[in-house]
Amino acid sequence: MDALLLALQNVSEQLLPILGAVALIFVCIFLKKLWNFFDQLTATVKELDPTIKLADQSLEKVQAPLDTAVKYSHTLDKVHDKTSEVIGKVADFASDNIDNLKNQFADKAGAESSEVKDHE
Repeated sequence: MDALLLALQNVSEQLLPILGAVALIFVCIFLKKLWNFFDQLTATVKELDPTIKLADQSLEKVQAPLDTAVKYSHTLDKVHDKTSEVIGKVADFASDNIDNLKNQFADKAGAESSEVKDHE
């Protein structure tokens, strides 16, 4: 058992520096590719800058009509609210004064029927 451990120690002493060097080479290759990727990404973003500016200008042109539509929408909302309020008040008035309205219609209907009889 001691001989096995000594043999593994000897192999490890020779193998670990080689594996470390190989791992270091792979890390360097990875970092180089990562650096190239970021360079390409920077170039791509710089190429997109004019397109982004054009899109921003288009959005600014569209903003004015959208603001107008929002103003009209708010105006229509206010008109709707006022109309609902007035109709509610009319309904409340009518329900509060329904007896008066019935009497007035009955009086007018009675007056008209008596005028018709008088003319005959």
